[in-house]
Amino acid sequence: MIKQQEFWFTVAITTLIIIPWMTVRRVHVKVCAPSSHASIIKFEGGVKAGILGRISPSPLSEWHAFGIISDGKSEHMMLAGAVGDFTKSLISNPPSHLWVRQVHFAGLPYLVNMYDRVLLVATGSGICVFLSFLLQPCRASVCVLWVAKGIEQNFGKEIHAMMSGHPEDKVIVHDTAVLGRPNVAQMSVDAAKKWEAEVVIVTSNPEGSRDIVNSCKAAGIAAFGPIWDS
Repeated sequence: MIKQQEFWFTVAITTLIIIPWMTVRRVHVKVCAPSSHASIIKFEGGVKAGILGRISPSPLSEWHAFGIISDGKSEHMMLAGAVGDFTKSLISNPPSHLWVRQVHFAGLPYLVNMYDRVLLVATGSGICVFLSFLLQPCRASVCVLWVAKGIEQNFGKEIHAMMSGHPEDKVIVHDTAVLGRPNVAQMSVDAAKKWEAEVVIVTSNPEGSRDIVNSCKAAGIAAFGPIWDS
């Protein structure tokens, strides 16, 4: 049996499945809700950019994956849009502890490290997975385009401050409550050309992601948008 490659594949896969469960821990968290639309969950310890994490109210119940915001130093946080029972409960009944898997995993944004110039496009709470690239050094030069409604009112002053103070060509924020609903696909194409981006990475809802990716590809710009989160 030990001479069969299937046996070693099974051992390797089983090990990779078990390891994350061996790192499950109950940790102290600070949860604040800047509005009824989203909550911010804070944890101790810095995390590098492009990494996602999983949390749960109970180790044997459902697990939820979120992008991690961190400056890579002493703290990291998650921005959870109120779209389901669990995320709504974070606002109505903020917990003092949550279960986490201490093994984090690389998400789509980690692709940024493969390029020199990247445009990151997010709508709504999808900005969470990209903010770390503004807060800590990364290999690529990034430009962030964020389209959302009532940014400070819905996402809080802390998130708004993280997006502020950057060069205008590096961070583009469009508040639809103030500026109206834009053509995000065309905005993305224009921003990618201006930034001379090698690739566009999108986090939006299914329709938005499809439109942006298709428009970028039609303009000859590589684009990825498989994550649906707005």
